[in-house]
Parts: sequence; structure tokens; C-alpha cells
Amino acid sequence: MEAMSSVARALPSDSNRVFYHVDGRNRERMGVVAEIFHRILTPLYGSQEKAIRQIEESSDRSCFLLYENEDPSGVLVFKTVLSDEFKDLGVARSIEVKSLFVDNSHQNSGKGLGSCLVDKLKEEVPKLGLDPDAIHVTVSETKQESLMFFQKKGFQISHAWKDRYQAGVTEFLLSYPLKLQEAGKGLVHAIERVVSREGPVQGEARSYQLLHVIHGAHLDDIHALKKLSDGTFISGSKDNCIYKWSKEGELVKVVDDVEPIFHNDRNWITAIEVINDNYWLSGERNGKIFLWKTNGDYVKEVQAKRPRVGRHIARGENAQRANCFARGLNPNNPSVFIGFPTLFDEYSFMEGRTQSSTKVHDNDWVYSIHPLNEKTVLTVVGCTVDVWSKQEERWNKTAQLVKEGKKTPFKEGGKTKFQRPFISSLKPLASSPHHFGLALFDGSVKVLDIEQQRIVKTWQEHRKRVWAIENISENTFASCGEDRTIKLWDQRADASVLTIGGHIGQVTTMLNLEENVLIAGTCSEEVGVKKSAEIRFYDIRR
Repeated sequence: MEAMSSVARALPSDSNRVFYHVDGRNRERMGVVAEIFHRILTPLYGSQEKAIRQIEESSDRSCFLLYENEDPSGVLVFKTVLSDEFKDLGVARSIEVKSLFVDNSHQNSGKGLGSCLVDKLKEEVPKLGLDPDAIHVTVSETKQESLMFFQKKGFQISHAWKDRYQAGVTEFLLSYPLKLQEAGKGLVHAIERVVSREGPVQGEARSYQLLHVIHGAHLDDIHALKKLSDGTFISGSKDNCIYKWSKEGELVKVVDDVEPIFHNDRNWITAIEVINDNYWLSGERNGKIFLWKTNGDYVKEVQAKRPRVGRHIARGENAQRANCFARGLNPNNPSVFIGFPTLFDEYSFMEGRTQSSTKVHDNDWVYSIHPLNEKTVLTVVGCTVDVWSKQEERWNKTAQLVKEGKKTPFKEGGKTKFQRPFISSLKPLASSPHHFGLALFDGSVKVLDIEQQRIVKTWQEHRKRVWAIENISENTFASCGEDRTIKLWDQRADASVLTIGGHIGQVTTMLNLEENVLIAGTCSEEVGVKKSAEIRFYDIRR
């Protein structure tokens, strides 16, 4: 492909966007296309006379010129004949993209024009009446933003050639399979069954099927998956983006979109919480918090009190990070708890302000919050689980249910280092109102009984850090972690009852979407164009 210039956020726009089909019969529009090609592409790729002539003739390709208001803003050119050029590489009966780029990218950033061009491509290809199996494009590794852009739009790397056009440079073939959904409907994967064989009490046998995979769901780790009241779910990622999906895995809405070239490490999506049937919150690494409607429409920024920068160990991008949310339980005063480094807030929606801000530690973060009633909350602060009670407008720590455990030694760079046993997740379990599942950085999974105020079960099967806990049924819950696995635990068994492996990278988060259906976010650890996150759908059964 010739070139593609990324844009930033796809925000709502009142501008008027129109596509014009361009060929030699429209001299004025053709002159605009020629000017853009000469100005943008000639310095990069040399003479564009042949490409312009082929657009004029329009015998085997189609060109669309995108206008925003009165200004030309983007160009799309694609072939109108099926190609089997890459049949041996698994890309057959495909439509080739020749050009897709935004004009005046700096001026047009933040408008979602790149996404608009891809949407137009996907709209026009079926109109050709050729029943293609795919759309494909070739992109040089020197155009990292273009590679990431197409991956984000659902294109997958099908092949890579070293030295194809330029010595020492890799060229990538990316394809968008138009019949992926149909092909996946009848797909049945091998079922893995693991049965606990240890201990006096045995858990239930479990099996699973991989139902569906959303490839390229995000371009980096997925930090949050949350189900909404309308049956859809939200995903939020380190790639700064938030998407709304149907329970079948179809993209329903781009809620917040940032093109790869404009990604910022401060703008990771770090937390999402559903407030009620009508609203949900998202939080970012920079501490900003936004309120959204269930349909994905933006409402406002929530102005909560954040930690002071530079006063604790979490400096830089993490100094004000919104780690977690939890809904308050007072029906007369709807609120949300927000976990930050060193403190947690209670924010009142009715009053539009932070009611209380509670200092919990000099250095550690609040990883998780769970209200037990209007006057009592559990928090995970670093490596401990604490109980806080409300007296008037202040929260005071009244008990510590889990104390910090021993550090775990590990090797790094030939040296022995020690990992504190941070607790990354605290989740109420379906087995009992007193039971909470804990995920720890030392690879352990535990069950805390808050009535007995002690750990009643511990499993040590994960390697490396465990990231999340999710309920499956009354006695069964799942954990996931850095070791690329999901494990199912039956509280009556002494070992895991199922292990799901084969993920492309660490599994960072999970969601029990509906009965027997568990979804999980996983992302490759490889950097660059191969780093892409999947959302996997599993049918979990006894």
C-alpha cells in the first residue's frame, strides 16, 4: 500500500462528510486526487503518473475522495477484481487495497477520518458482487503506524517477506477475512478435561470449548471487561481505546478510539465499572475518570480528588492512576469508590464531589475495593486486605484480615531479586457471602473467609503473577495470569479442576458473560506489529 496517515480520537463531529467516486470523467475531482498523490506520495515512492492514469481509466480499480465540509480529507483506492496472487499464502479471492490515507494529517487528527475510510472500504467491497473471501493490503515495516492501524481495524498479518522490495526491510501481507464469522460458526475445538485427583473431596469435572476469538480486539493488554445492562460488554486497554461488543463478539460501537501513532502511556484505560442500568465509568492511568451512558455516549469527566504528584513511590505515569472502582451501596446517595495509589475516594454523584478521601499508605496502591454495607468496605492495599468503617464522613481502618506475606525470590539479569506478594484482585465468590477469592503476585490463589477472618484455602499452581478472579458457578471460580493460562478452581478440591492454555500471551482479565460462557483478554508480549490482543470466548461446562 502506498501510504496511510493515522489520526487520533474518533470523537463526535458536527461536520459534513461526503465521499465522491473519482475517475477520468470528473476532471475537477481527478485533479484533486492527482495533486494529493503528487504532494504526499511522490516524495515517498517516486512518480505517481502510472497510478493516476490507472485511476483515470478505472478499468480494474475504484477511487473515492473523502470531503469534510468543503475540504478534501482522504483518499481510498482499491481493486475491483479478485486476486489470487497470494493464494499460496492463504489469501485467495481477495480485493487489494492500493491506497488509503488521510490528507493533512496534522490538521485532521482527532476526527476519525482513517476509520471513516476503512468503513467505506468495507461498505463498497460487497457492492462489487464478486463475493470475495478477503480484503488484503501490503505494508512496509517502515510504516509502523500503518501496520498498527490496519491491525486495529481487524486485518491480520498473513505473511512477511524480508528484502521483498528493499534490502533489509520486511514487507507484511495483511488480510481481512470477510467470511470469518461464517467459518467460525461450525468450529469445534479440542476439549481439554482435567479432573482433580487429590484430597478427600473431589471437585466437579470440567471441560471447555473455544467458541470464538476476536483477533486484534486491541493493540495492547486489555485491562477491563465489563458487562452492561443491555447485554453487551465493554473492553478497555493500554492502547487508550474503549470498545463496545455484542455477546456474539461483534463490534457494536467505538466508544473512545485513539490511532496508534497518538497512543500515550499516561492514557491507558486502567479501570471500568458499571454504575447502574444507565451509566458506567472508565478510569485512566493519568487519574482522569469519565462517565458514559450504557449506549456508549460520553457524558462528562468526573472530577475526583487525586493523590498529590511526587509525594509517594508511584511517580511518573502511575502517580495518580485510577486502579479500581466499586459502586457505593447507599440508594439515597449514589456513589462510587475510587482506588488510587496511597488513597481511596468516595465520590457522590448527587453532590458532584468527593465526599471523603482516605489516606491508606505512604507508598502502596489500592488495588481493589468491595463495600460490604453502607458503613463498611474491604480494600486491598498492596499486600494486605483491610476493613474500613465509616464514622460520620470519615473512614477508619478497624481490622486487617490478611497481613503481608513473605517475599518470593526470582532471578533477573543473573541476580536474585524478591517480589512482594501484592494482591491484584479481590472478588466475592458465589459459594458464600463470606468468601472472597484473592489473586497474588506470587502465583497463588486463595479463598478468604471474612467471617472467620482467615485464609481457608490456598492453591499454588500458577507460575508468575495472577491477575484476576472470576466466578463460574456456585462452587467454581477462575483465575488467570502471566503464565498464559486460565485455571478453574472448585473450593471442595485440593487442585485445579481445569487448565486452559494456548493463549498468545498473558491473560490479563476475564468476564463471566452469561451462563457457561467465559471471555478472556490475552495479549502477545512481543513488541511492534505482532503485539495484538485477543478476546477469547469459552464454553465452560461440567
